[in-house]
Amino acid sequence: MIAETPSQSTPAPGNRLSDPVSSAAPYTGSSAGTDAKTTPTPIPDPVPSTDPAPAAIVNPCVPYTWDRMMAEAQKLRNAYPELIDLSSAGKSVEGRDLLVISLGTGDRKILLCGAHHAREYITSSFLMKMVETYAEKASKRQSFGDFNPAEILDRVTFVIVPMVNPDGVNLVNNGLQAVSSREDVEAMAMVGSGYRAWKANINGVDLNRQYPACWEEKYDEVGRPASQNYKGAASATEPEVRAMIDLARSDDFVLSASFHTKGEVIYWADSGTVDLIDGVKDIARRMEELTGYELMPVSQKPSVYGAGFENWFRLEFSRPSFCIELTPENGTDEPHDDAKFDSLAWEKAKYFGFLLADEALKLESPYDKQ
Repeated sequence: MIAETPSQSTPAPGNRLSDPVSSAAPYTGSSAGTDAKTTPTPIPDPVPSTDPAPAAIVNPCVPYTWDRMMAEAQKLRNAYPELIDLSSAGKSVEGRDLLVISLGTGDRKILLCGAHHAREYITSSFLMKMVETYAEKASKRQSFGDFNPAEILDRVTFVIVPMVNPDGVNLVNNGLQAVSSREDVEAMAMVGSGYRAWKANINGVDLNRQYPACWEEKYDEVGRPASQNYKGAASATEPEVRAMIDLARSDDFVLSASFHTKGEVIYWADSGTVDLIDGVKDIARRMEELTGYELMPVSQKPSVYGAGFENWFRLEFSRPSFCIELTPENGTDEPHDDAKFDSLAWEKAKYFGFLLADEALKLESPYDKQ
């Protein structure tokens, strides 16, 4: 069972997804091609409810916290037990479960994640809203735009980590008094306008500069734990990144996407892998047509694109992975006005998941070779 309240002490090694790794040692993890695979920790099945699903469970129009996400996830599972399973990919630094929501029952699987960066927690509320809307439409056998949710969720399973960085989100929304080691956080370099604009995890490491894909080449102008941009002493030193790596290796994901904020753009390829992945530009163009988001040029410099989740996923699996900047620029490094969630994110991007699922059904999967 996922704990309802995170421990304020350092979690015991046995509670982590994998054994602790030295903060200066690169993480390699298990080989993507081995038979042994790490499986997210399951949560006990709910008692099916005979009550109709509530009109709305997820409230994305407030500062979105880990506690709210966990409570809403339980309600979603109880409302749609035939479509939704919950598990944990591992633990954050402060001991919070890294929630994994599996939506759908299909063999074709795609991996989505949000809030690598703490101040970008609107991506968590977006993914939670997506889960609720897709499950509701499928259960009622209603269409959603041009998509048939029931048919898609019968053939595809979304594996979603809505909040990769729950400790950082806790700091952004609840302040310094809510962290387990205030003195350590106060000693870190502040880059930006303050704690409300924090991007890093609670160790002061930028999780989207941590993956073992051109990590050595990735530029780091900070050089020590900070509110943003510090890439760490080595790749994958942080438990949140190790958990994402193990989760991605735990199944045969056809494609993936990582959601960020401010830009309304789509990063779809980098120079290190663009020639290895067939059909990815066609998918990106369809995403552009659907949302109106700008398609960015192929990222050329490892010093810029290196060590991000989507870049690692492409390099590791030679499969499509996208970085999607959900919201418009607003001239500040602080979070958006949550009350404007619909206009900021939902109205343009609500079909993203089904589009990716539709494309996943067209791509070759390891299941096709069995």
